[in-house]
Amino acid sequence: MPSQDTHRLTPQDFVAAFGSDPSDYLADRIEKYEFDFRMLSSDERDSCIRKVVEVLTTQDLVKAGDARLGQWESGWGAHLKNLEQGFDISAITPGYFGKYPIVRWQQEYIAPVARDFEYKSFSVIQDWLFDKFFRDAPAVYEFGCGTGHNLFCARDVNPTAELWGLDWTEASQQVIARVKELGGDDNIFGRRFNLVEPDASFDLKHGACIYTAASLEQIGNRFEPFIEYLLAQKPKICVHIEPMGEFLDESNLLDYLSLQYFKQRNYLTGFVDYLGALAQKGRIRILEARRTSIGSFLIDGYSVVVWSPVD
Repeated sequence: MPSQDTHRLTPQDFVAAFGSDPSDYLADRIEKYEFDFRMLSSDERDSCIRKVVEVLTTQDLVKAGDARLGQWESGWGAHLKNLEQGFDISAITPGYFGKYPIVRWQQEYIAPVARDFEYKSFSVIQDWLFDKFFRDAPAVYEFGCGTGHNLFCARDVNPTAELWGLDWTEASQQVIARVKELGGDDNIFGRRFNLVEPDASFDLKHGACIYTAASLEQIGNRFEPFIEYLLAQKPKICVHIEPMGEFLDESNLLDYLSLQYFKQRNYLTGFVDYLGALAQKGRIRILEARRTSIGSFLIDGYSVVVWSPVD
């Protein structure tokens, strides 16, 4: 139970994040996650801001992009060792979640009680979107899937869909294959796929849904070939949970620092405007476009766009 000094987020607290009352499924997930936290003192908040400024001004931040392929191969490959004792979702959960004891919520910093608060806050965004859009999909494809851990959020709402994890690393497919061998899921598949140079011969199943979750961030402004691939394939629904600077408010200090981090890391840029232009041309229909105001210590990186191709 939370102490008197802590607060717990309830389903109603997420109305602003998701734009409507949570469904019964989503409300139940929120309750089970036990989002306990405490507010920061003014001194603690100042210390957090100073830390972020130090990161931005004194560290040589690694740029996103192709040069990091070896790092991702090594990072995802390390999870094979975690699977030696059998499959558990924690064995394929990336270690960068919970790296800092502070996260962002509604344009402020809060201090979670549990280390997995950040991972669960990322998961609840997926729970909302997958519950709303993926329940009847015959197949769900995650592009830039890493270890495939997000696919299990999709499985929770859709027990029969084919699950496909696509990633530019070979290690990713090795992890997914091992998960399948261990009985983690009998209907899960992996395939190598480069977002910058999409394989046009890889056909999506009719009526499929696709999503990206903090993966397009790695390709900066080079997303057009991937979007054109999707327009040609015509999936039913396309979901993106990514850092999208267009939704942030530069006049808010925490948002401003997040935007500076996006720039220094060469994260996704121009994506929302590009999709908006496609919508104006009648090529796509935008179904959701919003910030969730849920984020990590360094960035407010979980904004959402959902769209579908127009026949």
